[in-house]
Amino acid sequence: MKCPKCNLEMKTNLYKGVEYDQCKSCGGLWFDALEAEELVEIRGAAELDTGDPKEGAKMNKKWEVKCPKCSVPMLPVHDLEQPHIQLESCPACHGTFFDAGEFKDFCEETFMDRIKDWRARKR
Repeated sequence: MKCPKCNLEMKTNLYKGVEYDQCKSCGGLWFDALEAEELVEIRGAAELDTGDPKEGAKMNKKWEVKCPKCSVPMLPVHDLEQPHIQLESCPACHGTFFDAGEFKDFCEETFMDRIKDWRARKR
């Protein structure tokens, strides 16, 4: 499978029985429908996001991408609990792509994240 952001090869991995794909180049992560939600519930899953968050921030600027599974244009989505996290989701197969560093952030919502998000909603 090719990465939707940099179009290079992704490697399939397994973490505690859940399969996911990680780009060998940019470090982005692809999860089929509901895999990310399943992994978030597993202690330590944030550690599978080994990509460089600085590289992820650069790649996050690329929004017009196609699903690596079904080639449908993906939609930018913000996590409701952490609106500063923008990922890409496929409206057809419901897969999700996280740029490097985003899944770790998604898993490790901190007290400061909640304060920042609360302040952002107040503006």
